[in-house]
Amino acid sequence: MIRTHLITGFLGVGKTTAILNLLQQKPAAEKWAVLVNEFGEVGVDGAILESQGAVVKEIPGGCLCCVSGLPFQIGLNMLIAKEKPDVLLIEPTGLGHPRNILNTLVNGHYRELLTPGANLCILDPRHLSDARYTGNDVWQDQIQLADILVANKTDMATPADRQAFEQLLADSQPAKSASVWTQQGRIDSQLLQAEHNPQRVAVNPHAHDHQHSRQEDLAPQTALAEGEEIRLLENHGQGYFSVGWLISDKWVFSAEKIRSWLAGLNVERAKGIVITDEGPLVINLREGVLTEMPTRHPDESRIECIAAQPLDGQNLQNHLLLMRVS
Repeated sequence: MIRTHLITGFLGVGKTTAILNLLQQKPAAEKWAVLVNEFGEVGVDGAILESQGAVVKEIPGGCLCCVSGLPFQIGLNMLIAKEKPDVLLIEPTGLGHPRNILNTLVNGHYRELLTPGANLCILDPRHLSDARYTGNDVWQDQIQLADILVANKTDMATPADRQAFEQLLADSQPAKSASVWTQQGRIDSQLLQAEHNPQRVAVNPHAHDHQHSRQEDLAPQTALAEGEEIRLLENHGQGYFSVGWLISDKWVFSAEKIRSWLAGLNVERAKGIVITDEGPLVINLREGVLTEMPTRHPDESRIECIAAQPLDGQNLQNHLLLMRVS
């Protein structure tokens, strides 16, 4: 049986960083794998995880929470058959409701393959006093359905944020199995041994109900074709818009110009894995704060921007092309 954990959290709270930290702690005798989905079409998080040596199956641009369609089940079946992991971590899009995923994991033939483990929700405690989050149905149920609450980015939190987090824990029904106050996604892997409570019920069970066309459900994963140098990809839904690019690994960008460009964007989130004149970098922009770290050379550069308003992809691409140095 494969022990399975859902890692949820809204856009930019540090899910991928937390998963990388957990993977670094895995027992040598065990094989861990990650099924990851993003709102955008480019698939940056999967590329970041793969660049750090993780075993990953990616479902970019779709809607992992909509398991009435095929992407989730196809991706999950392929990952199980190919990798035969001991532990499976599932990272849905930050805009996705976890209800349908949890239901699928305990029904049908998965009941004979998977053992539900504790589910984590990672949150930024500063959002506990922000009505844009507290009034969001998906955000509420990511918290409600979690066995473990992880407050991340606490280095930017105030004492009032800490008090709000403690109050959230005190008010949680059923009570949470565990909680963590941390930063940089640092989570002890032993936390995954906490109790999973299958009796947790969504507060907003019909949040995110919608339909996809068959064509969307079966959309292929993105990759540059032979001879293709750059591809612009766009997505929209749930009040958000994404623009992203797949870019040939032969292209090198100015790291300084990329930083300046990102700092000037009016977006909710920007992220990427980019080949620059300072080496390959993982970049992440959230709430005006840009972070980066070096990484291994990727198969191609990937950049994704997500905003609450429509984005002019072609105009952004024109600016991006000016940052190329070779």
